[in-house]
Amino acid sequence: MLKGSTRQVKVGMTVLSLAFCLLSVDPLMCMADVPESEADVHGDYGGVDVEVSVTTTTGGEGAVGETGGAGSNSSAVGCSRRDGSPVECWAGDYWWSSGYQAYCKVLDVPVDSPDWDSHRDASGNPVGTFYTCLRDHVTDFFDDGMRYWSPDSPSTPGKAGTDPVTVVRTAVASLHLHPPTVGVGAYVYPDYEEWGLSWWVGAPMWLWVDASDPLQWGTHTISATEGGLTVTATVSAKTVSFDPGNGDDPIVCVTAGTPRPWNPHELLSKHSPSGCEHTYLHTNELGNINSRYTVSATVDWEVVWSSSDGQAGSFTTDIPSTESASIHVGQLRIVAVAPPT
Repeated sequence: MLKGSTRQVKVGMTVLSLAFCLLSVDPLMCMADVPESEADVHGDYGGVDVEVSVTTTTGGEGAVGETGGAGSNSSAVGCSRRDGSPVECWAGDYWWSSGYQAYCKVLDVPVDSPDWDSHRDASGNPVGTFYTCLRDHVTDFFDDGMRYWSPDSPSTPGKAGTDPVTVVRTAVASLHLHPPTVGVGAYVYPDYEEWGLSWWVGAPMWLWVDASDPLQWGTHTISATEGGLTVTATVSAKTVSFDPGNGDDPIVCVTAGTPRPWNPHELLSKHSPSGCEHTYLHTNELGNINSRYTVSATVDWEVVWSSSDGQAGSFTTDIPSTESASIHVGQLRIVAVAPPT
């Protein structure tokens, strides 16, 4: 059983604008919107306060998630049909979807509903979102009574008033997510302590971050209220990228990785159970204690949110490491020794 804790804080605010496109229910192309740039979660939030309630889930590893942003834009210039004619962005609690060409809202489908049977992950958890839509015929609507499924989180046009993305960005900042601690499967070898962490060319070096710290890797549920608007969001670590420091491409892992404790009897060629590892193909300058590779990490967090007035969206934020691991990569040689006579 996963355990949670709840706390309340007061924080300030910043602004984000993003966009999103729903899957089409007709055999028509979905007209994708271009995401706006994301605001830095560590920016200046101004002087407006919001009440934030945070629940933290500890334990477990992250899963693969889509990167990039999607969300609400409170400064939207308006909504339109594919023919360019204007249409109201909201009709009650239904919003205009340019992809569906209809007014839609999210359906709260119970997790044990058979509707989820073909939309579950390997662990049996529901994936994606169900919608119901009212089709638009310029002035009339009709309810087709169908449920529509999309693999993505919902996104809505903005409404006048409090910007929910501003509220949720503020709430995410209040978590004070920790920079990841870089873990590497290199060792400080006895009698060679002055060389620090050392590893060997051609052998897989395990990589990890501290999954015991839920602010480095975990899932958090946030509920924030400002100006009468309540926004709820789930903040989840999705991937961690390691820069091996030698010019190779980053290693992207969908779990926190697996720590490798010192074991002099274990084969150096053993692979990480999580697959989070890197193999150096070139040594540092042999015999030079100052010739080293510097390994850093960045954790990608996904934020999926919905507000009390029907708006919804998602975005990602990256937390880089502030300290790195310095390793010297050398080579092992086999030396033939004659047996004693």
